[in-house]
Amino acid sequence: MAEKDFTIVVVGGGMCGLAIATALLRAGIETHVFEAAPKFDEIGAGIGLGPNAVAALRGLGVLDDVLSKADPPRLAMRPYTFVTGKGNHEHIFDYALSADEQGLSIYRPIFLDALVPIIDAKYTHFDKRAVSVSTTPSGKHVVKFHDNTSVEADLIIGADGIKSTTREFVAGPHPDKHLRYVNTSTYRGLVSISALKKDGVKTDLTKPLLWMGMKKHVVTYPIRGNELLNVGAAVSTSFTTSPPATDSWVERSVPAKEMFDAYDDWGKDIKIILSHIKDPSRWMMHVVDPPLEHYVKENVVLVGDAAHAMVPHLSAGVGQGFEDAYVLYRLLIHPQTSAKNLQSVLRIYDTIRPPRATMVQRESVRMGRLYHGFGPGAGGNTVKQTQEQLNGIWNPVWYHDLEKEVDQHLNRFYSHGGKL
Repeated sequence: MAEKDFTIVVVGGGMCGLAIATALLRAGIETHVFEAAPKFDEIGAGIGLGPNAVAALRGLGVLDDVLSKADPPRLAMRPYTFVTGKGNHEHIFDYALSADEQGLSIYRPIFLDALVPIIDAKYTHFDKRAVSVSTTPSGKHVVKFHDNTSVEADLIIGADGIKSTTREFVAGPHPDKHLRYVNTSTYRGLVSISALKKDGVKTDLTKPLLWMGMKKHVVTYPIRGNELLNVGAAVSTSFTTSPPATDSWVERSVPAKEMFDAYDDWGKDIKIILSHIKDPSRWMMHVVDPPLEHYVKENVVLVGDAAHAMVPHLSAGVGQGFEDAYVLYRLLIHPQTSAKNLQSVLRIYDTIRPPRATMVQRESVRMGRLYHGFGPGAGGNTVKQTQEQLNGIWNPVWYHDLEKEVDQHLNRFYSHGGKL
């Protein structure tokens, strides 16, 4: 192992937790992952990663591993085509790309399949649901788990998701854990593309589509080599937020009729698609709100949804988590980073990440309002208005030079003798 005089614990073994742990272990830095579930697991849904997320994975040194499991095993940027939900699904907008832009659509479990085998089992610990984080008199941190066991480390990386326990340590106690419900539910499912074509769907399903309408939208894109269609159908009751839902936020199986009825006034193709989802799951969208000003307290640092859970309307939340992991990785592997200057180094992370992720959170909300504000009646946007607002909306997310930003901060920090 590399000569680092501090110990690291990652709380949470989801996509972001595994990404940072894999990168650190490969760099020779001993890192232990504590996961609440009995094994590494992800709910079967697809994710779309833009050029910024791809760059972060490349910087972490795990992109080739992920691509080796992807189908097809190569980068292919496929932005959304926007169509109407009602009627004959008329074309609204295509997002313009240059030839060198690279992205990736991948099934979440496949991402884990790519990284889990890389990590030696001695660094992974399961059935460890964190219930508290505290500080010892010596300045170390203790994570206590639900089974009354605990672990002590110099650095705690909180990758424990939207219902994060580590967030409570960093941001302070809050009756709702700093979360709000956005009054939107998303129905999810996977269906056979060949079966949909056989059943009469005319729309080209081999490219990502955003079906727009008033207070609801549907996202579809192909995975597994255009074999399956990943479907997310979102319905909003309002554009306000409210306290977190008391019911289960994720229902693994809900009546298909509930989902289908929400789209009873939409066009033929979308109805056929939804009719093929026999056992949809339903996700109640929650976000960290208001956005956190800081992701670091002492030597506890938040990444991913623990720091900035956001609405998925820009398909950018996971990508921001990978950016978190990349920045933290770069800071920690620097040869001059040590226990002595660790808190100062983490302040660099806290300078870089909150403003950037908060911007993406804000733009994701704006995109959602655009999705759900299309169509006649109730002040809905026209096609022209929608086109104008969609133009360039992903540019600030996709084209930020994060590597350069980290380089500048590190060079400034260490050229001033390790002082901010």
